[in-house]
Amino acid sequence: MLKERREQINSIIQSRGEIRLAELAELFPQVSTMTLRRDLEALEQEGELIRTRGGAASLHRLTLLKEAAYRQRQLENTEAKLAIAARATALIRPGTSLYIDSGTTCMIFAHALDVPNLVVLTPAPNIAIELAAKPGIRVHLTGGQLNPDTLTLSGAPADEYIDALNVDTAVMAASAFSLTSGFTCGDYQEARLKRRVIQKARRVIVLMDSSKLDSQLPFTFARFEDIDILVTEVSLPRDLRKQAEAAGVELP
Repeated sequence: MLKERREQINSIIQSRGEIRLAELAELFPQVSTMTLRRDLEALEQEGELIRTRGGAASLHRLTLLKEAAYRQRQLENTEAKLAIAARATALIRPGTSLYIDSGTTCMIFAHALDVPNLVVLTPAPNIAIELAAKPGIRVHLTGGQLNPDTLTLSGAPADEYIDALNVDTAVMAASAFSLTSGFTCGDYQEARLKRRVIQKARRVIVLMDSSKLDSQLPFTFARFEDIDILVTEVSLPRDLRKQAEAAGVELP
């Protein structure tokens, strides 16, 4: 009876995509709410679903939504990101160790990268897969916990991996920038990893399209004085350019 009920619950959630606990209680009036919670917990442990506030959602549906959101971000400002990637790849020399950050701009950069004899470290599984198909590039993937929204591995294992390696050039992404907050992102663990990489790298290149200017997210990981090169698709506004040049930042 228990197995059959859980199979029925899982089938309902997989077909609908998600359900609220109150709806489940209506569908199974003979079962207590506490028992239904335990059913959802068991199905979550089996990897069938993820519990949400007041219910549960199909893991497959959430995965599709995450993929769609990532594809949508890839389509945003595509021309700008292609222009940034073209400028940035020209800055990479053969025979160097390279860190490539996560993010859609860095993914486009990785796709455009055609430089031989590189050792690349990345926290992004999709970028690692992209580079693995390129001859002459050895790829290392950091460990850590995967953020499904940004496709980034971060946490203590990633920190330890960074500490054990030397980085010639770090190619970083920023989700937002303002003069008051600097370069920011939306995840604390990822910001910490970014700061660690920037401290290790001999040269830091930030890729950021102009739509990220004059905005901020909760966690600052760098300011102009922490980086060497900023690559955008347009000329910076005069006040930002003056601040960048005063900090010694190149603007190719």
